[in-house]
Amino acid sequence: MENLKKQLADHLPPVFAGTSLDSLTGDAVRWRTVQNLKSLKKIPEDCFKRQGTRKMLIIRDPFLDWWMQQLD
Repeated sequence: MENLKKQLADHLPPVFAGTSLDSLTGDAVRWRTVQNLKSLKKIPEDCFKRQGTRKMLIIRDPFLDWWMQQLD
């Protein structure tokens, strides 16, 4: 699993728009699903940062830490 996390960390930028999550992960992680889980407070808030009033950014490292726990 650590190899997978390293590969994703090498591929993903440190901060990226949530709307690009599907394409950046090859649809392995879907933005719509992440939004639903975020609204249910099942993803830590430190995985996200809001830019302006609408654009939601994903912070790579805390997000990958959370996602890897979902795979175990």
